[in-house]
Amino acid sequence: MMIKTGLAAFVGGAIRIINIESVSVHANLGIAKEEHGWKTATLSGNTNTIAMMGMAPFVTSVSYNYDGTKLASGSRDKMIKVWDLDDNGGVVYQTLVGHSEWVYSVDFSPDGTKVISGSRDMTAKVWDLINGGTPITLHGHTGDVNSVAFNPATNTVATGSDDNTIRLWDMSKNGALIAVLDGHTGWIRTISYNHDGTQIASGSNDYTIKIWDLDDNGGTVTRTLVGHTDRVYSVDFSPDGTKIVSGSLDDTVKVWDLVNGKTPITLEGHTGSVKSVAFSTDGNNIASGSYDNTIRLWNANNGAIIGTLNGHTRTVTSLSYSPDGSHLASGSWDETINIWEIPSELSAQRPTTPLTLPATHPISFLVVVLAFCLGYFAYGRFGVRQILAKRYWHLSTTDTDEEVQLTQHVE
Repeated sequence: MMIKTGLAAFVGGAIRIINIESVSVHANLGIAKEEHGWKTATLSGNTNTIAMMGMAPFVTSVSYNYDGTKLASGSRDKMIKVWDLDDNGGVVYQTLVGHSEWVYSVDFSPDGTKVISGSRDMTAKVWDLINGGTPITLHGHTGDVNSVAFNPATNTVATGSDDNTIRLWDMSKNGALIAVLDGHTGWIRTISYNHDGTQIASGSNDYTIKIWDLDDNGGTVTRTLVGHTDRVYSVDFSPDGTKIVSGSLDDTVKVWDLVNGKTPITLEGHTGSVKSVAFSTDGNNIASGSYDNTIRLWNANNGAIIGTLNGHTRTVTSLSYSPDGSHLASGSWDETINIWEIPSELSAQRPTTPLTLPATHPISFLVVVLAFCLGYFAYGRFGVRQILAKRYWHLSTTDTDEEVQLTQHVE
């Protein structure tokens, strides 16, 4: 008997199956005593009241704090939201207002007390979440600030811009400029520090990735990685600093070995530009988000596909793993943030064909917590509980009967 796997969601009165490929039955995750597997929470809080030119408030960036209890998000509504997270999703803890244009990038300080944001208004701002007050504004770029990052080891921040430069700033001196790193010939789309703050990786419209060795006076390019055939949208260091993952407009993900200098592993499968990439906390897996509206999970060592997460309805712009690796946050142009709970072990086998049900899927206006239970192999059944509505759906399929039977039980 063939088993159909997926995640069933009850949203806006509609049922659909979200394809979760190659996920086996796992241990209890505390959602309900009988349930196993993944859950998602959808966070909705950015509004379109001040969106420019009628643009929707696309979520452009997400970032976990050091202990996974908070999440920062940036949006085209010009605001940054800080979310308090719990087992049921999250609620807005703070809304930071000050940018005059879209917010492109956010990052938490290592101690979680500050957030940095980069904007289309050509500035970056550093916000004090404890004491509040006026944020420190970093002036100097002559183009959009597309990417920002806190150094994990020192009290400095980095910003990457459409002016083709990276700027380093000393936050112990109220944001004094340390250095301008000039080497790319195109807009800088993305920057990432390594684990000890001694290097920065940058991705650019010039199709390259540069590795910068940092010192007290700034930094110098020590390596240029060439291989993508279009703009590089996202880069991330592995936790141990030995690898870099990159996502590009050429629809591919590449994994670069910085120690042995081998030809990069190219991960193919997305049917649209790869907008966001992230290493898992243990460095064994990679997540990539794309213009094809999906998130793909990959084995970082051999490039094998682990699974595809279908939940967003527009481009997945940003990804962030929680510090303990148990959750993955994804931001999207569909105006939502999804929180995915990651099983402790992932299957790298090829997926079975997913079951799909046609249904419209409107954007949530409340935090929606979803959980699913993968079926027993002997019977081809699985049950799903949508917690907030207290509704239980039991679905059954076989390899010969493609119809789906739904039985509802309301608690």
